[in-house]
Amino acid sequence: MSIKRNCGTSFLCLLGCMFSFFTAQAQQPPSNKDTETGAISGKVLQATNKEPIPFASVALLNEDDSSIVTGVAADEKGGFLLKPVPYGSYLVKIGTLGYNPYFVSVKLSAERTQRELGTILLETGSRNLKEVTVVGQKQMYTMNKDSIIFTPDENFLPGGTGMELLEYVPGVTIDANNNITMEGKDRVKFYVDDKPIALTGMDANSYLNNLPSFMIERIEVLKAPPDAVEAEQALVEGRTNIRYINIITRKVQFRGYSAAFTAGVDSRRNLNAKMRYNLNLAPFQVTYFNNGQYNSDSSYVNRTYFPKTPGGDSSYLSQKNFRTSYNFNHNLNGRYELKITEKERLRGSVTLGWTGDGSDAENNSINSNYAQKPTMIKNQESRNRRNGYRAVTDWYYFKEYEENSEKKLEAGFNFVKGGGSGYGNNDYFYLLTDDTSLQRNDRKNGNFNLRSNIHFRQPLSDGKYYDLSATAELSSGMNLNNATRKNVNDIELLPAPQLSTDYSDFNQNYAANVSVGKRSRKLGYNFTGRLGYIGNKSEELYAGNRFNNETYEVRSSMGINYSPWKNHMANFRFNPGLQYFNQLALLDSLKNSVPFKYTNFSPGFNFQYDYKQQQLTFNFNRNMDRPSPEQLNPFVNTADSFNIRTGNPNLRPSFTKDYRLEYTAQIKSHQVKVGLEKQDASDIISRYTQVEYINDSTIINTSTYVNLASRSDRNAYVTLNSHFFKALGNNKGSFNMNVSGGLRYYETITDGGEEGKEAVSEKFAHVSGWTSNLTIWAAYRIRVFSISVNGRYNGPRYYSQGKQEARFNSGLRGQVNLFQRKLNVAFTCENIFGSSVKNFYELTNTYEQYSNNRKNVRFFSLNVTYNIRKFTKLGQKGPKDYEKEEPL
Repeated sequence: MSIKRNCGTSFLCLLGCMFSFFTAQAQQPPSNKDTETGAISGKVLQATNKEPIPFASVALLNEDDSSIVTGVAADEKGGFLLKPVPYGSYLVKIGTLGYNPYFVSVKLSAERTQRELGTILLETGSRNLKEVTVVGQKQMYTMNKDSIIFTPDENFLPGGTGMELLEYVPGVTIDANNNITMEGKDRVKFYVDDKPIALTGMDANSYLNNLPSFMIERIEVLKAPPDAVEAEQALVEGRTNIRYINIITRKVQFRGYSAAFTAGVDSRRNLNAKMRYNLNLAPFQVTYFNNGQYNSDSSYVNRTYFPKTPGGDSSYLSQKNFRTSYNFNHNLNGRYELKITEKERLRGSVTLGWTGDGSDAENNSINSNYAQKPTMIKNQESRNRRNGYRAVTDWYYFKEYEENSEKKLEAGFNFVKGGGSGYGNNDYFYLLTDDTSLQRNDRKNGNFNLRSNIHFRQPLSDGKYYDLSATAELSSGMNLNNATRKNVNDIELLPAPQLSTDYSDFNQNYAANVSVGKRSRKLGYNFTGRLGYIGNKSEELYAGNRFNNETYEVRSSMGINYSPWKNHMANFRFNPGLQYFNQLALLDSLKNSVPFKYTNFSPGFNFQYDYKQQQLTFNFNRNMDRPSPEQLNPFVNTADSFNIRTGNPNLRPSFTKDYRLEYTAQIKSHQVKVGLEKQDASDIISRYTQVEYINDSTIINTSTYVNLASRSDRNAYVTLNSHFFKALGNNKGSFNMNVSGGLRYYETITDGGEEGKEAVSEKFAHVSGWTSNLTIWAAYRIRVFSISVNGRYNGPRYYSQGKQEARFNSGLRGQVNLFQRKLNVAFTCENIFGSSVKNFYELTNTYEQYSNNRKNVRFFSLNVTYNIRKFTKLGQKGPKDYEKEEPL
């Protein structure tokens, strides 16, 4: 059976209107691919005595509107180096307090990638900007065919977090469970200051939710990893469905300090308080930030079950939840850089973090029969408390050799140690243990992660080179949850092994890479080989289960680039690879072992053709994705007594073939993508939900994972990212607007096979239709006042196991900046048109459910931020331009 659905024509008209933005005038953003960047260098001296001017500010400005692209401070001897700088035309502004600024036009291209400005002499005197007007307002979005750069002002989202700020990045989608995707399809990997986010000691969700938004200087969306070690792995794997989000944190560029304090309250009785402090005593720097929140939240869930026969008699579950929670976290980082020589340095940092949180919750649940007559009423209460710490040390060594600046040696070392403890008191009725009335959980957790890498690059003659690199990573974790409980008539708490966990894991990852090639825009080539080993061991003592996964792989990448004419570039890459996978599950509870062994050939290739700001790509790859320990572990999770989860130790890896053809065009600040996708997968790992009867009045959901026989996806899509910026009224105001949206046609055919035949309904085994998304953000500012509006829409989508309903939310924010940017007051209204409604429909051959979840009703918030800045250069106050920069 084939099901077809279409979006409303109103949205199609709205999407069509988006294309009118292509006529707007804005800057021409250059590409910033590694192969299309250069550098600008020079030295700043006093015109009177030819003495160096230490720490002079060097700003790179767009040629057409003079908005700031990036900047750097000169060193103690007046020397500076700007890199990497994407090809394009710019103005370079050099200045400092007490000197007239110096401006020079610079153009970087494939024919001239390096620009040496030589000695720049600054004249003393007052500032005179008659020759060029520097626009203080800035364009916050820079887009090109290979990246999107979002550079918000520090007061862009007062009281917000990194996760909330991420929603303003074009193409990013965050669902109700904080799962992050790009344009609704691509996987996302996160980095912080060019390094994998795991090196911070936190996962992406924890880091972004605990990071105040004013700690973020910019967010970069890239096609290649910013970390050299990760880039080598991405090169040989050849995956094209991954986007890399790099969070660049705010730092003090000049000697001195800055601090910011934010406090806020909203109509839901939520409170927040945040602080950051940055100190630069070069070469020593200190950064501190914290984030404290108190939340009261309520939600209403109404579920309709059809547990016996789909479409037959119904039972109903109504849940009302109320929860109050608090959390606070602190992060203290100290950095020191030892400059051994001009081309050799050692940088080290130590980070200490500690956190605590707690929650108190009440839940009222009513089970009813098909006549909506109550059959069971259950009240539940819980109290949870947790605290923890993490310690991180990170070291980086870099050396460029005197005889050739392209010859370099890099080495890194990172160690993370964390731990925590907590408890939970739950007044629950646990269905698996009959009449349990009270449960207490005592929890402990700990982990460590060690990562080291080395990279050596040796240039040869005629642009030839070779690279050698190696990486090693070890990690381990433990999670102990001792549960005790008592029944209704018991006096004391008794041990409850069935509700307890003692889980530990140990992971190893080793790899060595060798790369040889020739760097040439006309005709270049590269060959990379990689040997790798990945080992994962995990154990759960209470259930008596052990898992051991090992993967040995040999991967390679062979590529060639050719430029037949000016502004044209063709790239072709072939990625053959071989993987041997061994999975062994020892199940004491089942008294048997479950072994699996696979040998997988994983070919892939990529073709890319660039012409100016246009790009055509075709990709194919075949990869294997292993089941996670959580999916394999058969331990029964009863955290939610109505929705009980367990793993499946018989899961097999899934194999996927991906094909993608995509055309990208960049027209000034507007980007459009048109693409076709095909994905054929076998042994897909999918969640499977069933209904179980405890008695006539009580039913529960149980879910596990199964392997589906196959799934075939066909997609056609068009997406648009468009940004418009205009400075108004002699730079006393500005208008910023960003529109990001897409339209996608999909067709999915799923075969559950013998093993997963009950997990896929006949009704949704073949689905097709249209889905869409649209995000609009606009801000208008005049002098110290600004106002912004935003709206986000995600269209409905059918899957092989149900349907996700459309979702919409909106917001309005007004701000005023007082006392020369020192004080910011922001008023916000979220969900202007009512509640955020998150509806689902789930269907299998044995289970059917409607779920209506209402959360985050309309609310108002007020946030106040106070900023302090003080910078010194040789005893003088400065730099003046930096202090007077105003937010949007």
